[in-house]
This record gives sequence, C-alpha cells and structure tokens, in this order.
Amino acid sequence: MSRSPGKVEVELKDLDSLFDRNAPTTYPHAGPMMNRTIATFLVDSVRQHPPVPKVEVTVALRCAPLPPEEEARTRVAMNRFFANEAELAELDRRVNRAEALGSAWYSIPVVALAGIVAGLLYTLGYSSPLSPRASDYFVVLVYLVFITVVWMMLWDPLEKLLFDSYFIRLRIRALRKLAAAPVTFVYRPLASAPA
Repeated sequence: MSRSPGKVEVELKDLDSLFDRNAPTTYPHAGPMMNRTIATFLVDSVRQHPPVPKVEVTVALRCAPLPPEEEARTRVAMNRFFANEAELAELDRRVNRAEALGSAWYSIPVVALAGIVAGLLYTLGYSSPLSPRASDYFVVLVYLVFITVVWMMLWDPLEKLLFDSYFIRLRIRALRKLAAAPVTFVYRPLASAPA
C-alpha cells in the first residue's frame, strides 16, 4: 500500500483480495463488501490530505490481466461501495447533530440551576480570605462540585457539535472523493516459481 496527496495505491494478489466475498452484504450495499482493511486504508489516506480536491486510486494486481468488462464492473462496485458509505456517514452526521442538540436542551436547565446554586454558595457562605471559617472550606468544596457538574453537562453537546461533527465531515468528504475517484488497474509480474 502506498499513498501521496491525490493518489493512493494498493497492491493485491488478485481481485478476490479486494472484496470480502464471505461477508454478508449489509444495507445500503447491494454488491460484495470491500475488504474492510483496504477500505479503511483508502479512506484514511484521503483524510490525511483534506485540501486535495480529487483522488486517483490504483489497484495493482499480481495476476493475469482482467478482462475489460471485469475491470469496469470492479470500478463501479468500488465507487458504489464508497457512495453508500458516504450515505451512511451522512446519516451518522444528522444523528450526531440531533443527539448533541437534545443533550444541550437537557443540560441547559441543569447548568443554569447549578450555576445559580454555585454562585449563591460562594457569595453567601464565604466570609473573608483573611479570616476563613471552617465552614468556608465546605462551601468551597460544594461550589467546586457544582462547577464540575456544569462542566460535565456541557461537555457532551460541545464535543458532539464541535469535535465529532468535524471528524464526521472529514470522513464524508473522503468517501465522496473515493466514490468519484477514477480507478486504474495495473498488473505486476507474478513471482517466479522456485526451481
């Protein structure tokens, strides 16, 4: 396997190494499933260089040349596989956004209440930094607990909206590039049989 910006190459023994023909076909795929390791390598290779607008895929086979119609069918199967994966990733993006907004809607009242309680505890219970009372330590401890609750309640929606959403978008872009990528077949000489 090799990669450079805009070009990815996988070298395989034969065409059966490209597809996992024993794996059951899962929705929305209609044909044979691509080998998961090879598909992951292709997607991650494209994600590694996000600014590159287009990508070319080369499949190097160490077997006899395939008939042109077999090459054409394989190109269509690969492009369709990545188009279907992009559709699933798009669904994942919408679900992630819905869950993030739902989590934010749930956390806003809790965050507001915890913020009010923490503010009251800190302003009403704290005497003076020069002459602290024993109860001040308890008030500060409870205050820190409520601040931690606020942080925990905000973390999930922020993580989903900012971080997860970004990485899902990168995956969708990579899958769409692969769905539109031209696939070239090259044939390497077979290893000579031992004497």
